[in-house]
Amino acid sequence: MRERPNDLSSMTQLSWVYLALKRDGDATKLARQAADLLPSEKDALVGNILLTGLAEIKARIGATADAIAILRRLLSVPAGGSVSIARLKIDPVWDPIRNDPGFQQLVSMQEHVGP
Repeated sequence: MRERPNDLSSMTQLSWVYLALKRDGDATKLARQAADLLPSEKDALVGNILLTGLAEIKARIGATADAIAILRRLLSVPAGGSVSIARLKIDPVWDPIRNDPGFQQLVSMQEHVGP
């Protein structure tokens, strides 16, 4: 059965519920599953949004290196509204990793616009 983007988005939203319930493993597993079911290679828009959701969960549980690796990947492709250097600088979802040297390096990069 092919997953629909709305179903996958619901999986990411449910991962936040798990996170609030202190079920970090379940939160990560579900966010990873959603990102794996529709990778950005198959759907550049929704796939990047799902991958961003996984990075957000990773940041919240303290898996800083994983979150930064995902963000680095997303910044290397046209990720649209899901990730940009400007958004990383102001979005409070990234507060848990904001002071990490790897994150600071990301936000100090020059953003690539256009081809």
